[in-house]
Amino acid sequence: MRLEGKKALVTGSSRGIGRAIAIGLAREGCDVVVNYCKNSDAAESTAAEIKKLGHATVVVQADVSKVDEIKRLVQEAETALKQIDILVNNAAVDFYEPWSDIGEESWDVTMNTNLRGAFFCAQFVAKSMIERHLAGSIINLSSTNGTVAESGVLVYNVSKGGMEMLTKSLALELATHGIRVNALAPGLIETDANRSFVGEPVFREHYKRHIPLRRFGAVDDCVGAAVFLASEESSYITGQSIIIDGGLLSDQCPPIS
Repeated sequence: MRLEGKKALVTGSSRGIGRAIAIGLAREGCDVVVNYCKNSDAAESTAAEIKKLGHATVVVQADVSKVDEIKRLVQEAETALKQIDILVNNAAVDFYEPWSDIGEESWDVTMNTNLRGAFFCAQFVAKSMIERHLAGSIINLSSTNGTVAESGVLVYNVSKGGMEMLTKSLALELATHGIRVNALAPGLIETDANRSFVGEPVFREHYKRHIPLRRFGAVDDCVGAAVFLASEESSYITGQSIIIDGGLLSDQCPPIS
């Protein structure tokens, strides 16, 4: 129960990595605000799992690509749980399209959700933490795409590269207030959103050959690191990014097999 008595807000926690982290935080003693944009049934399912663990939860609909909705989300979260000790910026979108087909809409939606949304969530929550004299923890969900580019997802790559620098910059700005800011950078994690193409045999075989641990990640593989960064066990860590990729980025030149 490393987070007993703590209150968390996890954006995009209706499914996938966000859901796993929200439930993982609750398992360690945390009350959790579940946020979703469109899938209310999935969000309620996440909340039900948190309630089973004996912790308070509330479901709040908000599109984090819109600043006015972020402000409402934070206000409703604080009304429900009285304060926010932990913010997990998980909500994200991506579009698979050639660079030559990228239009203004997909660029704006991706950047506004993945990067701008994360900043303003952090800004509103950090201001409240400072007012309440809370030494909180902000955890940004980055990606290995923030370090190494992948073809076909140019805007996503850019947004996650920005997330890496946002994490470092916020860590510097908030350190004097005792607020820590770190990131998780997952590699290929199998989720409901990507299972349709991750499940294709040719895709699986090709990518598994390039992952040293020879398997794709599961959403639960991200939970331990999130709990660590949210807890006092990481009290001297800020501005860092923990890569969760099965060793993918460590293998510069995979052997010919």
